[in-house]
Amino acid sequence: MSENLYFARQPILDLHGNTYAYELLYRTSLDQFFEPIENDRLATAKVLVYALNLRGLKNTLGKTFAFINIDEELLMDEMLFSIPKEQFVLEILENVVINERIVARIKELKNHGYRFALDDADCSKEYILNFQPIFEYIDIIKLDIPTLQENNLPKFLSLFKRFDLKILAEKVETQEQFDKYKALGCSYFQGYFFARPDIIENKAIDPAQLLILRLIRHLQNGIETDEICRAFEQNAALTLQFLRFINSAAFSFKSSIKSIRQAILLLGPNQLKSWLLLVAYANPSTAAKGLQNPLLTLAQTRANMMQTFCKEIYKHECSKTILEKSAFIGLLSLIEALLNAPMQTILNELNVDEEIVQTLVNNTGELGTMLQLVCAVERFDTQSVDEILDTLPLTRKEFSAAVQEAYALTEAFSSSLDS
Repeated sequence: MSENLYFARQPILDLHGNTYAYELLYRTSLDQFFEPIENDRLATAKVLVYALNLRGLKNTLGKTFAFINIDEELLMDEMLFSIPKEQFVLEILENVVINERIVARIKELKNHGYRFALDDADCSKEYILNFQPIFEYIDIIKLDIPTLQENNLPKFLSLFKRFDLKILAEKVETQEQFDKYKALGCSYFQGYFFARPDIIENKAIDPAQLLILRLIRHLQNGIETDEICRAFEQNAALTLQFLRFINSAAFSFKSSIKSIRQAILLLGPNQLKSWLLLVAYANPSTAAKGLQNPLLTLAQTRANMMQTFCKEIYKHECSKTILEKSAFIGLLSLIEALLNAPMQTILNELNVDEEIVQTLVNNTGELGTMLQLVCAVERFDTQSVDEILDTLPLTRKEFSAAVQEAYALTEAFSSSLDS
């Protein structure tokens, strides 16, 4: 595997915010790590090799399935028959020109059980005229929100529904967009709306999440272990879910943990704060189902990536303290999305250290720069990644290794929750 391989999954969510599928994404270059793709066929082929051969579908997809980009050349290639049709949706790129040969090929693949999506629908007349001949074979059409010709949308939504097409809104950036396209009848959503919430003052917080915030505040203030144990005892469901987390393979303790007191003593206050936040992201009120929340996966990935960047940048000077702080910053960076309240307000309520507050609110210091880099990787913002790397003592090779290690750690964590 190339040292400069970058492989990622972007979740596709259903109406309830659960992970429906992933789009598999790929970036690579010999001389710079994060580069726009010029050869769609090559990129898709490498994604498939990585997902099928190097990583394995179970590790890559879990119990979901994947969308992969297909251009005209790859559509006609016999290699498609090596793709497990049960776990992949073939996403036809917007630049494919539909003709009789393409229609016949799609019909053939459909008869073999393959599923299809159409990418980047802008609802222009040109787009519809090109792709309408294959609508009867398509399962999902992806609306490209930034380029959408909204004046044509009602008419074409009616057309899509006549062909029984499920509609996926992609590049959803805000809660307002999510609500709008949900009301229009979209079934699936792709983007960062769950990480960029609509800020609502005084929104009621889930009681279990409120308890977690109180526990974190206790830990920040150095409250005695007895009082922390009593706080856990107020919510049996939270206690059971937290015990499941800390007994998972992610911790690798020599013996299973039998009590909250034992966990507190073994973990220490800093690590306990981080894992309490993870429990909050999982939403303790929804029990096991909450563990599949994409926000939990994103939070864990941010924490892991902050730590792997620190290891590469500080090397032998990287202390346990800086690793714990960087992970805590990564987890706290999504607290707005969890609670739908302003970051500054939440951090004040939690009595968070002022240095961490400034890192999260103003991106100050080297940790703030690392957090910006983490967010740029999430957005696949190649220009920002390059600009930020130029300001950090981090080579492209080290960056590549850190990103891969972070995703591997997240996968190990997710697998431990399923075991």
